[in-house]
Amino acid sequence: MSTTGREGSTALVTGASYGIGADIARALAARGHHLVLVARSAEPLDRLAAALEAEYGISARPLAADLSTEAGMDLAAALACDADILVNNAGAGLGLSFERTAWEEERRMLALNVIAPSRLVHAALPGMLGRGRGRILNVSSVAATAPVWLGTSYSASKAYALTLTESLAHTRRIRTSPVALTALVLGHTVSEFHERAGIPASPPSLTLASPYVAERAVRAILRRRPPVVCVPSVRYKLLAGLLRHLPRRVVALPHLADDFTVTSYEAPRPPYGAGAPTGGRESVGSDGQDGVLAAEAHGQRERQP
Repeated sequence: MSTTGREGSTALVTGASYGIGADIARALAARGHHLVLVARSAEPLDRLAAALEAEYGISARPLAADLSTEAGMDLAAALACDADILVNNAGAGLGLSFERTAWEEERRMLALNVIAPSRLVHAALPGMLGRGRGRILNVSSVAATAPVWLGTSYSASKAYALTLTESLAHTRRIRTSPVALTALVLGHTVSEFHERAGIPASPPSLTLASPYVAERAVRAILRRRPPVVCVPSVRYKLLAGLLRHLPRRVVALPHLADDFTVTSYEAPRPPYGAGAPTGGRESVGSDGQDGVLAAEAHGQRERQP
């Protein structure tokens, strides 16, 4: 195990209020790592931090920050500079096709899925290289390997996380250092997110438990030589491989992709928080960050690939 795996190092986990983020935080705490827990909602963060401190005897600092804003990114980036482990887990998806969403919703999703992880990696990497230790885990998705969410920018945003990780991890500077980057390529993972968002269950053969995924991810990044890509399931390794190499017209078959087909066109919704429909309830980000979906206002429900 690398020096990053020693007890007493500090891990910053985004989207840590519940779901995969909370389970990754728990797996790290069980190994003696101190924590900085970041998410938009303060109350669940406070509860989780207190519970992990009591159970594992580590220190856990909750940081309520909206990572879709510059101010929130500034707060998290200041702490990421000193982190030995960075877990970019916060993210979101939208339940409507690209032409039907309000731009503010798209902007917030792209900020969470693309800009915030880039900002935190950019903040953490120089310090890790200077100290001669560090691990970065970027949470991606099987959707990154093909446009399985047709008509949305979600797949593109998750492809960015995967490509950024691979691009940095394979450089000589990183390969010859004790610092490592890993992309966690998720399939459909059951967590509190799905219950709160009202997402129907996937077939058992394609469903993974959040604690299992978190444990596999933490084990991977704490190896002496972590993998650049971690797919925590043989089934999804096969699926991700197929999706990467199959022709796009095959990948886009209806049984593999949800194109959010509608019988009549609806104009884009007004920006979130500015006259948005009041009939739907706000949903949550796919990777544990409180999100901006409100998909049920149009009778749509988000699906996690």
